[in-house]
Amino acid sequence: MSSTTVVATAAGMAAVAVAATTLGGRTRRLRLLLHRLAKLRARVSRLQRVERLAGIGEYVWNLDTGAVWWSPCSYRIFGMDPARGIDVDRALAAIHPEDRELALASVRNLAGGGRPPETILRVVRPDGRVRSIVTTGELSQENGERLVLGFMKDVTELETMRGLLREAERQYRALFEDNPVPMWIFDHERGVLLATNRAAGRQFGYEPEAITGRTLDCIAPEEHLQENGRASWARTWRSGAVITCRHRDGHRMRLALSVQDTTFEERSARLVAAQDVTERERIEDRFALIARATSDAVYDFDLETGTVWWSDSFYHLFGHARGSIELSMAGWAALVHPEDIERVSASMENALAGGADEWQETYRLMRQDGSYAEVTERGLIARGAKGRALRMVGGLVDETERRRHEAGLRLLRRAVESTENGILICDARVPDLPVVYANPAFERMTGYTLAEIRGRNCRLLQRVDREQPGLEAIRLALREAHEARTLLRNYRKDGTLFWNEMYISPVRDERGALTHFVGILNDVSERHRFEEQLAHRATHDELTGLPNRVLLEDRLQQALHLSDRYNTGTAVVFIDLDDFKLINDTLGHDAGDTLLREVATRLQAAVRETDTVSRFGGDEFVAVLSAPHRDDLPSEIVERIQAAFPEPVVVGGVRHVVTASIGYCCYPADGEDTRTLLRHADLAMYQAKLAGRNRAVEYRSEFDANAVERLQLVRHLRDALDNGEFTVLFQPQFGCDGRPLGIEALVRWQHPVRGLLAPAEFIGACEESGLMQQLGRQVLLEAASHHVRLVEAGLSGLRIAVNVSAAQFTEELYTDVEYVVRTLALPRGALELELTESAVMQSPEHAITLMQRLADLGVCFSIDDFGTGYSSLAYLKRFPIDRLKIDRSFVQDLDRNAQDAAICRSIIELAKSLDIGTVAEGVETVQQERWLRDHGCVALQGYLFGRPQRFDALLDDLRARGVEGPITA
Repeated sequence: MSSTTVVATAAGMAAVAVAATTLGGRTRRLRLLLHRLAKLRARVSRLQRVERLAGIGEYVWNLDTGAVWWSPCSYRIFGMDPARGIDVDRALAAIHPEDRELALASVRNLAGGGRPPETILRVVRPDGRVRSIVTTGELSQENGERLVLGFMKDVTELETMRGLLREAERQYRALFEDNPVPMWIFDHERGVLLATNRAAGRQFGYEPEAITGRTLDCIAPEEHLQENGRASWARTWRSGAVITCRHRDGHRMRLALSVQDTTFEERSARLVAAQDVTERERIEDRFALIARATSDAVYDFDLETGTVWWSDSFYHLFGHARGSIELSMAGWAALVHPEDIERVSASMENALAGGADEWQETYRLMRQDGSYAEVTERGLIARGAKGRALRMVGGLVDETERRRHEAGLRLLRRAVESTENGILICDARVPDLPVVYANPAFERMTGYTLAEIRGRNCRLLQRVDREQPGLEAIRLALREAHEARTLLRNYRKDGTLFWNEMYISPVRDERGALTHFVGILNDVSERHRFEEQLAHRATHDELTGLPNRVLLEDRLQQALHLSDRYNTGTAVVFIDLDDFKLINDTLGHDAGDTLLREVATRLQAAVRETDTVSRFGGDEFVAVLSAPHRDDLPSEIVERIQAAFPEPVVVGGVRHVVTASIGYCCYPADGEDTRTLLRHADLAMYQAKLAGRNRAVEYRSEFDANAVERLQLVRHLRDALDNGEFTVLFQPQFGCDGRPLGIEALVRWQHPVRGLLAPAEFIGACEESGLMQQLGRQVLLEAASHHVRLVEAGLSGLRIAVNVSAAQFTEELYTDVEYVVRTLALPRGALELELTESAVMQSPEHAITLMQRLADLGVCFSIDDFGTGYSSLAYLKRFPIDRLKIDRSFVQDLDRNAQDAAICRSIIELAKSLDIGTVAEGVETVQQERWLRDHGCVALQGYLFGRPQRFDALLDDLRARGVEGPITA
């Protein structure tokens, strides 16, 4: 082997050794070899210089004579004294016994004409040291003798180096070629593989000699096969980098690199040691995907470093942002509920210290919003060789919803077992739907125990009663697997009937397959009885038991159908009791109810069985005379109805005669539908009221015209109020001594076409249409505003009387009067309100309260048209009234009719006994004036003293009289 080869081999081995220093525990010996090889290179260099300078021993050996000649250098090489000379025996004796045969064989070969040998032999010097020499020679003929001309050289140091190199090569093969770690060396510039070990060949699917010398293309992935791509790819190789490589069969692999720049065969190269991390990365990727895919929060707790890794699902589950939690045991502990941390920490420490392979605990963990989740944590503990816990990997399951759900299920079960509703569950997967569950309420409701009904069909509850309308709905729901609710007659175990409101619903599994039916039974027997009562009440009047308006309209419609079918007629009779409100208010509601029940009984007795009598509302009744016989005229039946009233009714121990206003119409002459017939009968009844009550009136077509006229009147009244067409006239009141005492305000309508209209033309329509409040408010304000002019005229003592309708006698009257009194600063007694008996007797107690409040404002009262209505003396003495006004109907015939005179006398005496005044209305003659004055009437009013007139004209008349009258009570 030449010195150049030795140097090159040493350099290559050195490169391998240098690169191998990065390979961990196996490369430590390479580092030592590298150090020794460095020394060896220095020594080889020196020997090369010595070789050039050192002498070479020469020798001549005469094979024929056996004479030997050595040069001085040869003696030095053998360590012999030149003075003693040399011969063949001495030379052979100096050769190491193990090498003598080699030496002799070399001589024989040369003597036989063989190739000049170059043999390395060991010689033993006289001092015992062994040296290595290299010797060669050639055979020549000189003077007919065979001579061996040779040279020798001491190569002891070189042989020593060769031995070291052989050992280094052996170690090189062990550390590179035989290394189980894939390793290769490549040209840094051209990307050519200079050396690969067997492990690398196996890694890439090649024999080492087959891959050495090829470019990196053979292992590069497709995306780096271009020249620039390959170079760029190789330049990214760094220790710790993970790269993608390609196997010979095309599959890809991931390798973690350890890279060392070096020189190999005098080239700039890189030594690469690789570890296949493909499976590890696949496992890590799989773990990452599992951690992402699972709904559990996954963690990896490194017990040696104290660090914790949390999966994405942890942050998602509990709302924490990455970076907001310290990734350590302390960070985890900060999230555990303060009441749980001591218990949980102790449990974990015991598991880690006690050799357990697994740890599990349940506790509360804080969410980002501050609330706590109930979690179960399970960790698997990895331990070292000595059992020390190194790592714990596990997951947290948020069981908040599950526990809430379980609590809900427990609550639901308790509710199902404690509910008053019976609950059945039937198996839909088995023919005939056998019962599999019944709750205690079902057992109580039916008398059947679960043991008795399990496995049976619940149709046993219907027994033989199978022709029920509700059963068809149940059958359809079972066939089509949908919900149903129906009402059934069921029978208990003892045979008693109960009404069951049955609800069934299908139950499906997670695949949507029908598995069960749930039935809910509700015993509605009491409700059914109550509903029957309600149904009766919904169609019948509770007081009288007669059909109400709803049933009436239905019966009337049926009657019309029968009339059409049999070509007969139908009559509708509207009956309204006269003055019923007066009886009800004075005698009380109990008495009124008694009267209504008696009237209902009489009306039913007056009609035929085929007819219907109903209570339409209040004191109104309607009779439907259904398809009367041709010989039975409606008027004749109406006469029988009238005849039912004259007989007195005993109410509260007192006999009362009740009359009725009756209107009736016939089908189809007076209407072709229920509403029209009822309206026409009502119009006829209204005409009976207008005609004086206590009579029956048959509908005529002109009644509709009257109704239309009344609607038009109401519309005109609204316009009149808006346009200010109402005016106030005043009529004076004088004392019997001729002095003026007051003036009464009388409203008139200044109609744009008909001229000045009296109250009788419009007051009734105002009261019925609700316009009376607005009109009365206007009249009150206008009348009271004239007080200031009376004061200016020196007539401040006159009171102003204003009529108040029953429709005005409400709480709003107080508001209106208070406003007028406060605004106009009216003195006490300046304003008088005239009320009718009916107004105050509608609700006497309320009237007393309201009148007293008005009296506190300084207002005085008079009862207008006294004697024409009904007054209770018990209430009359309690009313804060100041005067009774005698109606003109008693005054006009006073001097000719003894009864009128007696009534007037009684009213005057009654007023005196109550210490209140009297005012006579309608005084038109001197005789009337004289009689009233003689009998003590306090004040007089009528055409004899002055007609109603405008205020200016009245003021002139009063001034002409020249007397200021005091305000009197």
